[in-house]
Amino acid sequence: MKNEIDICYLCGQKLSGDVDDDHVPPKQFYPRSIRKIHDLNLFTLPTHESCNKSYQKDEDYFVHSIAPLAKGSYSGNAIWGDISNQLKRPQGKRIAQMILKEFDPRPSGLYLPHGKVVKRFSGQRIWRVVWKITRGLFFKEKEQFLPETTPKLFKNISVDEKPPPQFAWVLGTPSKGQYPGVFDYKYADIPELDNFHIWAMLFWDRLIKFVAFHDPECPCDECKDHMNG
Repeated sequence: MKNEIDICYLCGQKLSGDVDDDHVPPKQFYPRSIRKIHDLNLFTLPTHESCNKSYQKDEDYFVHSIAPLAKGSYSGNAIWGDISNQLKRPQGKRIAQMILKEFDPRPSGLYLPHGKVVKRFSGQRIWRVVWKITRGLFFKEKEQFLPETTPKLFKNISVDEKPPPQFAWVLGTPSKGQYPGVFDYKYADIPELDNFHIWAMLFWDRLIKFVAFHDPECPCDECKDHMNG
């Protein structure tokens, strides 16, 4: 950051009282084995402790619910090792039971081909974490607060799924992740497309989350309504 940070990127209010150094993305996304081998120098932003802690359970859920789908990559296998160790502990049993219920081999009584299963998850919790990460990275890149209520679109791109056409906007832009093997991101600013910002984030070299949103200073009526509401 070029200037000294004096506001919380999550609430936009002046930093005061108890302040946390929040990893963006969360530190637990980086497997322990990889943190031991590589000098990652992870990026942090100061936040109010209460703002940061309000996301803790959703970040835990994100890792335990989504990371198993990343098995097969170097970092995906490593994060699965972290999860497996946590699930062996007494406090991990509740999480294990919750995640197991999200796998369905016969959705609506249907038989899926080749032993495939459906993985369900709480979209609201997943996208809340993705949006938090986006807001932190936007603050890092633009030195600008991105309100929680900013109009936005989310898209999940599964392994081997063809990205949406909008992905072409970011395809040729530089990778920005500090350790792309665990987390990488690209973004593009599209003034001619209704002041949109388009971001693509890659988790554990396997899973892509796609986010598009209006500029926080966009003058369109929809954005004005959200800002005034």
